[in-house]
Amino acid sequence: MIKSFETEKSLVRNLAQVFEEKKPSRLKRIFTHTNLTTKKFKDIWMSWWETDVPPRLEVDFIFAFEDIKKVIDNLLLVAVEVEFFRDIRKSFYDGLQQVLGFSLFGFDSLVLWHIFHERISDEDIKSRVKAINEIINGFDLPIVYMATKINEKSEFRFFAPIESYTYNKPDYLISYLMRLCSDKRNPLLSVDKKPFGPFHEEVRKRRKTLKVMLKIPA
Repeated sequence: MIKSFETEKSLVRNLAQVFEEKKPSRLKRIFTHTNLTTKKFKDIWMSWWETDVPPRLEVDFIFAFEDIKKVIDNLLLVAVEVEFFRDIRKSFYDGLQQVLGFSLFGFDSLVLWHIFHERISDEDIKSRVKAINEIINGFDLPIVYMATKINEKSEFRFFAPIESYTYNKPDYLISYLMRLCSDKRNPLLSVDKKPFGPFHEEVRKRRKTLKVMLKIPA
């Protein structure tokens, strides 16, 4: 059960605990609030900025799934940007900029997850989901977009990519997210994109470094 809806950070922390208890076997590790621009990750970003202080970039969730497709190796590394809507004052496109930035760090899949408080009306949610879907699909952005309403039992009702009328358990959400990410990959890592752009190998190198920094076995 979610202990607090006070802040986005507390929601992410509490959800991480729920997911740890309910995680499927293919979910190997969960990381929360990982700041990719600390000195710990310096080897990833040092070639971009001449100073020691790059722009701040924090990933709310990093999910390390087993990749049965083995597109690159046996790991499906997913970056998730969470935007929690306690009311309707937030913009519908919140989080879009951040999740696109994650692509340069070598994540296999990129997720924008809008979580709406249970008190927000379905009509208000649907209007925001429609708008962000038009942007993502219209520009063919390589982003998995997920919109859910959450209740105090840590159950989720989907508004995107599908709309449901019942609440689902956390383990279903994680398994569903894994399937979505398996089918939509970061094009900067694509093995099918030929000829490779000049950035392709660099992004793959960052992915390897990211795994080392997160202490994930090769």
